[in-house]
Amino acid sequence: MSKLFEEFSPVTAKEWKQKIHVDLKGADYNETLITHTAEGIDIKPFYHSDDATPIQVPTRATQTGSWYISQSIYAGDAAVANEKAKDALSRGAEGVLFIIPNNSIDIEVLFKDLPNVGIQVHPQFLDLGFLEKLQQAQPKCYVHLDIINQLASDGNWFENLKPDHEKWLAFLLQHPGYFSNITVNTSLYQQAGASVVQELAYYMAHLNEYLNHLEQYDMISAFAKAEKRINIDTAIGSDYFMNIAKYRAYRLVTKSLGKAYGLELEAYITASPSLRNKSLLDYNVNMLRTTTECMSAVLGGCDTIYNLPYDAFFNKENEFGTRIARNQLLVLKDEAYFDKIHNAADGAYFIEDLTKQLAEKANDLFKEIEKAGGFVQALFDGTVQRKLKESDAKEREELKTGQRVLVGVNKYPNQDQGMQEEYELYPYVKTKPRKTLIAPIVPKRLAEDFEKQA
Repeated sequence: MSKLFEEFSPVTAKEWKQKIHVDLKGADYNETLITHTAEGIDIKPFYHSDDATPIQVPTRATQTGSWYISQSIYAGDAAVANEKAKDALSRGAEGVLFIIPNNSIDIEVLFKDLPNVGIQVHPQFLDLGFLEKLQQAQPKCYVHLDIINQLASDGNWFENLKPDHEKWLAFLLQHPGYFSNITVNTSLYQQAGASVVQELAYYMAHLNEYLNHLEQYDMISAFAKAEKRINIDTAIGSDYFMNIAKYRAYRLVTKSLGKAYGLELEAYITASPSLRNKSLLDYNVNMLRTTTECMSAVLGGCDTIYNLPYDAFFNKENEFGTRIARNQLLVLKDEAYFDKIHNAADGAYFIEDLTKQLAEKANDLFKEIEKAGGFVQALFDGTVQRKLKESDAKEREELKTGQRVLVGVNKYPNQDQGMQEEYELYPYVKTKPRKTLIAPIVPKRLAEDFEKQA
C-alpha cells in the first residue's frame, strides 16, 4: 500500500493555498472561503497536517470503551415506570434514566425485577433520607444531583444556599463508589441559547463552584481517595462537527480544571438531543435532526445517549414516538456500526483544531467569570442570564433573516403539514409568576416565533 502513491509528490499547505488563490481569480480568500462561527472560530476551507497540533483527548469512561443506549423515564408512578423500564430493556435499551419528582416514590416497586444494567436516577428534590434508602436498595445506581442547576432553572435553591451545600457535601462523601458523584447539568444553558463556547465555559465555572467548595472544607483529598468522577448531563446541538468537537472539549477542560486542584478527573458524559431546534412545523424532520445529533454525540465520545422522541414537546408519551427514538440509536449501533470504532474523530485535523480552539476560548471565558466572583455570583448578578438572552436573540434574528436555516420552518416549508388546532401538550414556554432569588434561565425553542405566526 505504501507504494501506491509514490509517483505523486506530497502537497504542502502552502501549495494548496496558492492553488486556491489562483482558482479564486482575484476574489478575497478570507471573505469568500472563511466561515465565522458564533463561537468566534474561523472555519478554513481545508486543514492540513502542516498546521495540525495533535491533542490527547481522554477516552470514554465506560468499561467497554463503547457507548450505551439508554431511555429516559418519568417516574411519577413507581409501578408504571417499572413496567416501562422492563419494556425498554427488553427492546434494545441498555440502561434507563429515572426522573423522580418527589420522595414519596416507592423505591422497591420502582426497581422490582430490573436486570443489572446502568441506571441513572435524577431526583428533582434534595432528601438525604430518601437517598440513603435508595443506596441500600440500589447501591450500584448513579444518582445525578445538581444543586446549582436547581438554582439556575428554578430561580431558588432546594432550601437555601447553606443547607443545600451541606446536604450536597454529605451526599457526595457519605456514599461509596459512583453512586454519588459531582453532577453538572449543562443542557439548560444550551437550550436557552448558549453558544458552544459559553456552554463549555459555564460548565467549567459550574464545576469549579463544587470543587472550590470541597477545597474550602478541606475535602479535596477525601474526594480524590473516593475515586469519584464528574457526571455531565448535556443537550446535543444542531451543528454536527461543532458538537463532535464540543464533547471532546468537555473532556479536555475537565482534565484541565482537575489539575488545578491536583485531581485526575474523569468525565462521564450523558447526552440527549436538544429541544432548541425542534419544531411543530413539518415535525417529522425532527427525526432527521435527532439522528444526526446522536451521531455527533457518538463520534464525540459520549458515554450514554438517550434519544428524544420527535413529538416529545407536543404529544404525551406514546409507543410510536418512544419506539422510533430508541430504534434510531439501535440502527446507529447495530446496523451503522457506530460502536466498532471508539475514537473515530482522532486525527481528523478539522475536528482536532475545533476541539483545541473551543477548549481555549472556553477557558478564557471561564477566567473572566471567576474574576467577577464565580458562577453563582454571576447568576445572582444576572450576567449569565443576560448573555444567554443576547445569544438567543442573535440566533432568532439569524433565523428570521435566513442566515440560519431550519428546514420546514424558514426554508422548504411543508405546505401539506401545517399547525394543528390543538396539541396534547402545551408546546410553548410556560410562565409561573412566583418570588425567586434570581431570574431563572428559561429554555426556548427557536421555531416558536414562526409557529405562532403560521
